[in-house]
Amino acid sequence: MELTVSPVENQKAAGEITSSLNDKTNTAKTSESFHDTASIHNVEEYINMDFIKKIVRNNGPDTADHHELKAEIERIGKLLENKAASHEHKKLLDIISPVLAVHTMQGHAYQKPHGYAGDFEIIDKIYTSFKSDDEKYRRWDEFFHAQEAPCAVRNRKTFFLNVLNYFTQDKGSIRVLNVGSGPGRDMLEYFENNQQSTIHIDCIENDKKAVEYASRLCKPHLGQISFINANVFKFRATQKYDVIWSAGLFDYLNDKRFIFLLKKLYSFLKEDGFLYVGNFSDQNPTRKYMELFGNWHLFHRNEQQLRDMALQAGISRANTKISSEPLGINLFLEIFKSDLVL
Repeated sequence: MELTVSPVENQKAAGEITSSLNDKTNTAKTSESFHDTASIHNVEEYINMDFIKKIVRNNGPDTADHHELKAEIERIGKLLENKAASHEHKKLLDIISPVLAVHTMQGHAYQKPHGYAGDFEIIDKIYTSFKSDDEKYRRWDEFFHAQEAPCAVRNRKTFFLNVLNYFTQDKGSIRVLNVGSGPGRDMLEYFENNQQSTIHIDCIENDKKAVEYASRLCKPHLGQISFINANVFKFRATQKYDVIWSAGLFDYLNDKRFIFLLKKLYSFLKEDGFLYVGNFSDQNPTRKYMELFGNWHLFHRNEQQLRDMALQAGISRANTKISSEPLGINLFLEIFKSDLVL
């Protein structure tokens, strides 16, 4: 099956990912090394602090500043991989502290008001390209949304809509399981644009607030959407599904938990069913920005690693395929439960 995804343009289960987030925080800082920074004693002299201060004084970067600011963030991130430079990261956070207010995009990412990274609220703000009305913050929000990672998140919503459209055209009425369903805006858009659709979507969501938010947003379509407030690791399906979708959960899981959950979800599929698992690529160009300005850490993976995860879950390599949204940042492990080969 080939999907055509439109150009540019989930909430995670808090209880499910807490240990994985801790794992990621501990491992991300040592997983890669771009430079030998052991001899650096004064990182500040390598960092254009004056430039960062100027951007903060100007209430954020103009569009013309985006490229330079992004390059500076990348350079700072590489230098700060040196453990001895952690106090310099604190200096950087002190400088940008005025724009780490929770009502800004990067402030929300950093503050984590719902207790975990990538919550339903910030995902919905990414979907809708939210920007503050306050001129002190608006430019920062514009910069946030201009980065590749938020664009990839918007793209994955389009990818999901295309998946639903493909299968409903082929099969008509299908049963879908949406794991870590978050704000629900993708489902709202689907049903608003497909009012004759007869599909039903079951949503597993660990965050009660996310369930309440999505239920209000999707109120006109609750006859075709069911919300299950549960931890997916403990969830037991009472039926099989044609399509299982999980876009924003697995990149918060270490390998062991990834494989366990993949195997479990695969068992929920009907014969000839399809499972889609999203994971940010290790080529994510926004990684340093996410980690430095948002303390937002993921388990980034490449195509081979995703295929290996499926193999370790007992799924034949012939039954897997790797796709992505147009930017190639959000990868999708596609698994089908069939003797046919995509």
